[in-house]
Amino acid sequence: MKACPHRRIRPLGEGAVGDVHLCVDVFRRRLVVVKWLRAEVHEGSEAAKRFNREATRMAGRAFDGVIKVEDYGSDEFGRTWMAMEFVDGMAPGGVIGRGDAWGVHRLLAGVGRSLDELHGLGVVHRDLKPDNIILRNVDNGWDPVIIDLGIAKWLAHEVATATGSVFGTPHYMSPEQFKDTKHVGPATDRYALAVIGFELLTQQLPYDGSTLPELLHQHMESSIPELQIPDPNAPDRLLPVPHLDAFMRIAMAKSPPDRYGSGNEMAEAFRDASKQDGLWQEPSSIAPLFEPLERPILEIRPPRGPARRFDMREGPVVMGRHEACQLVLTSPRLSRLHACIFTHRGRIWVADLNSQNGTRYQDKALPHGSSSPLRTDGRPSRMVLYDQILEIVAHRS
Repeated sequence: MKACPHRRIRPLGEGAVGDVHLCVDVFRRRLVVVKWLRAEVHEGSEAAKRFNREATRMAGRAFDGVIKVEDYGSDEFGRTWMAMEFVDGMAPGGVIGRGDAWGVHRLLAGVGRSLDELHGLGVVHRDLKPDNIILRNVDNGWDPVIIDLGIAKWLAHEVATATGSVFGTPHYMSPEQFKDTKHVGPATDRYALAVIGFELLTQQLPYDGSTLPELLHQHMESSIPELQIPDPNAPDRLLPVPHLDAFMRIAMAKSPPDRYGSGNEMAEAFRDASKQDGLWQEPSSIAPLFEPLERPILEIRPPRGPARRFDMREGPVVMGRHEACQLVLTSPRLSRLHACIFTHRGRIWVADLNSQNGTRYQDKALPHGSSSPLRTDGRPSRMVLYDQILEIVAHRS
C-alpha cells in the first residue's frame, strides 16, 4: 500500500470511523477529496478491510452522477485513505427552497438515475442523505452528485455477511433497515431519496423523533405525514397537494415491494404529481450556481528572482521547498509544502498547508485547517511564508 501523496487544506466532514479533507495533489496540480480512517481503525481491522474492498472495486470506475474514486493506500501512520475527485458545488439545502418542486425533481431525477446504475451493478448505498449529495456547478445550473459511498455494499459479495448490524443515518433509514440489514436492497436507497425530497420540499423531516427507538417506531409504524407547503400568495395558508401526498405514500411505503421500482419511475411520478397539484414552475432560464472565473491570473513576486504568473484554471499553486511546488522557495525554515492558492465556488482562496512555521496573509495568520479569500481586484496584497515575503496580485479575468 502506498503512502498518501496529497496534502490537507481543510476538513470537510467527520464520521464515526474516519474524516474527510479537501486536499491538494501537488504533482498533478489539482484539488482532491481524501477520506482517512481514524488512527484507531488499524490496517488489519474489519473496517479497514471493507474500506479497501470498496476502494478496490470503485477505483477507476465511472458512474453517472457519482463521485469518482481515484486512488487509495495507507499513510506513514498506518491510516487507510481513499482519494476521490473534487466536485465544485453547493449543498442541496442551500439551493433548493421550500416548495421548489422543479428543483426537487431535478435532484430526484439525477440521483435516481445514478442509483439505478449502481443498483444494476449490485451496489446499495445504505446511507443516502443530504450530506452525501452535492450540486455540481454547470453552465445550465447544477447536477446532483453522490459524493460518499462510505458504507456502500456490493450485494453479491457483502449482503450474506451482514448479520443484523445497523448502518445508516436514522432520519433517512427505511423500516427494513431498522429491522434486518441482511434484507436491505435498492428500495432502501429509494426510500432515503424520498425522505430527502420530502425534507427539501417542506424544509421539515417527515419523522423527527428525538431518540433512536422513537425514530424506529415512526419509520416502521407511523403514517406518512402530509406535506406542509405554504401558499406563496398567502403564507399563512398551506397548499393542498393531494397528488404529492399520494406520491409520498408510495415512495415511503413501509414494505419495499410497495415502493416505486426504480429511481427513474419515482422521479417521473413526482413530476406528474407536482404538475397535477399546480406546484410545477420551471424557470425560463437557469443560471449556474456561481459565476466561474473566466481567466483568473495570479502573479507572485518573490523576494528574489522574477515575478511568476499562473493561470489558475490550470490548477492550484503550491509554495514551499519541495521541487514539485509550483513556486519553489529556498528558505530552510519553510515547510516542503508550505501554502496553497486555489479556486473554489468562483473565488480564489489561500491556505496554509499545516506548515511548521505558519503563513500570514495581509498581516493575519492563516489558521491550520481553514482558508481565506484572496483579493482579486488587481491590487497587490502581502503574503508571508515565515521569513519569505511575497507580493500577490490576482485578477478574476
